[in-house]
Amino acid sequence: MDTRTLQIFKAVVDAGTVSKAAESLNYVQSNVTGRIRRLEEEIGAQLFYRSRQGMALTPAGEVLLSYADQALHVIDAAHRAVAEMAGTESPLRLGSMESTLAVRLPTILAEFRRRHSKIRLNLMSGPTDDLVDALLTHKLDAALVGGRIHHPDILQEVAFTEEIVLVTDANGTNLTRIEDRLLLVFKQGCSYRALAEQWLRASGLAPVEISELGTLDGILGCVAAGVGVTLMPKSVVARPQYRGLLKTFPAAEPSMTIDTMLIRHKEAIPNGTLEKFLDILRRYAAK
Repeated sequence: MDTRTLQIFKAVVDAGTVSKAAESLNYVQSNVTGRIRRLEEEIGAQLFYRSRQGMALTPAGEVLLSYADQALHVIDAAHRAVAEMAGTESPLRLGSMESTLAVRLPTILAEFRRRHSKIRLNLMSGPTDDLVDALLTHKLDAALVGGRIHHPDILQEVAFTEEIVLVTDANGTNLTRIEDRLLLVFKQGCSYRALAEQWLRASGLAPVEISELGTLDGILGCVAAGVGVTLMPKSVVARPQYRGLLKTFPAAEPSMTIDTMLIRHKEAIPNGTLEKFLDILRRYAAK
């Protein structure tokens, strides 16, 4: 059982079919099929249920998957550690909520690039739940997420504290009832969406029609056009491109806040590249 075979096994699990896995790996389909069959022969157990709908893990496959994840993580960490020892610094794999990426990170990342121009930067944006999953499966070195995460394998610290406000178009009024207004939110898994839904229930305004949009600018653009309202960090709405297009109102008294947390995996191999980024982040967070 070699590293490449485990990577092929993982690709089939992630893709759900041999054909999609082969496409993602740039392999011919027969190669992937053959490697999976040889792996099953080596282990002495069937790893997948095969059907017209695709490939589903058997109980034996589930067991192997947990070990494959660990093995591939350790191998990747070994490569990264050796690269650092040899003077080739590891890339920084950073995840962030879209709002944080739009407002808080540009200045920090610009300084990081200025100080460490040879370090490759891999960025992933997404809702909090997706970022947590990516971190726990070692696809990210660190992530900036909304609110404290309750998981035993996660180390976390407060990076920023955001005031959450109700956002309307420029002609909006301080709404006490918004039953006739569309609430615009990110997809499930976003901490700001969860906060908005909690706010609706606590304010006695639910149920309100909710519409999901995929991007930060899409949400704020629709709010500016009068399509609906949203709850968003005040720092996001204060960006110059929205000046005069949006109004903000306190979502609660006293003000509603949420911490943006910097999260890392407790069992991650020490990473000099990440420490360089954290040094810059912490200095900006302290301002």
